[in-house]
Amino acid sequence: MNNILDRYIGQSIISGVFIVLLIFIALYELFAFVGETGKIGRADYTVWTAIQYSLLLVPQHIYEMFPLSLLLGTMLGLGWLANHNELVVIRMAGVSLLRIVFSVMKTALLLIFLAMVIGEGIAPPLYQYAGELRVKALQQHINLNTAYGLWARDGNVYINVNRVENNGRLVGITLYEFEQEQLKRLIEARKATYDGKQWYLHKVKETIYSTGNIRIEEKEAMPWKTLLDLDMVKIVALPPELLSIWRLKGYIRYLKNNELNYDYYELIYWTKLYLPLTMFTMVLLAIPFVFGSVRQVSIGKQVMLGFLLGITFYMLNRLSGQMGLIYGIPPAISALLPTLVVISFTLWRYRKIR
Repeated sequence: MNNILDRYIGQSIISGVFIVLLIFIALYELFAFVGETGKIGRADYTVWTAIQYSLLLVPQHIYEMFPLSLLLGTMLGLGWLANHNELVVIRMAGVSLLRIVFSVMKTALLLIFLAMVIGEGIAPPLYQYAGELRVKALQQHINLNTAYGLWARDGNVYINVNRVENNGRLVGITLYEFEQEQLKRLIEARKATYDGKQWYLHKVKETIYSTGNIRIEEKEAMPWKTLLDLDMVKIVALPPELLSIWRLKGYIRYLKNNELNYDYYELIYWTKLYLPLTMFTMVLLAIPFVFGSVRQVSIGKQVMLGFLLGITFYMLNRLSGQMGLIYGIPPAISALLPTLVVISFTLWRYRKIR
């Protein structure tokens, strides 16, 4: 009996979640493709390239929309059962609310596991490959963007950038200039900034190699003429939200070892680490909204309410993170605070239906 109940409720919730995901992803991909149409015809960028690029982003979009889809899908699935009085029948058959919640959460755990596999194992490499595909089609000079940084070639100069920040600033630049297959000049810079017209290297160490002689010069700043423009840099940059948890952890360790600011990356790390708990809480939140008015549930109203709740949580999550960075709140706390608010609100809703 219990297994039948678990399967029946689980099928309803899975159907609801996948319907919501399908709608969201269809809209996402439509906008993603439309956004790429302006690049069609440039260099080797074709309609097929734009389609490939858009499709490669699907796993990342699924991961981003999964918490909200879980909330809406659970409301939708249970709403169907409530509208057909099936939840009433189940309760009248002696099944407790706690047992129904258990059935819902068994399905939720399976979906959360699937979301984490997609988000942490599948989406990051596909997103990176999508960026490489687009860059190669738009500009053949960009060779590789890997875990070891951005590599590019500008004539006889090979460029390695260790890190690209969200604002387009480059950190850890090394330039290798060759002449007749011999290293002629090595330039190392702590960072590079773009003033709208050209790049400037800062904290520069320049090593010049000549026959029997090596000369080293240090400069506070120097102009840098290169094929890399700001738009191209942003295309190949991987935002921290798109790094897997283990790559984020390794990168935070690197920033600490090099005495660089890592607060934002640590905030993203804890946010991603708490994500399974957040999704679990979203499912729990959906249940009392359905059972609170089980005889007069409107699916449309439930979905709209769930959407508003999801948007509110998203805004609260962003606000909490930014306020934490401003006021020096440990990222582990500021990342968890929105989820704790949702848990508190969920417990209050459960008390109302008992």
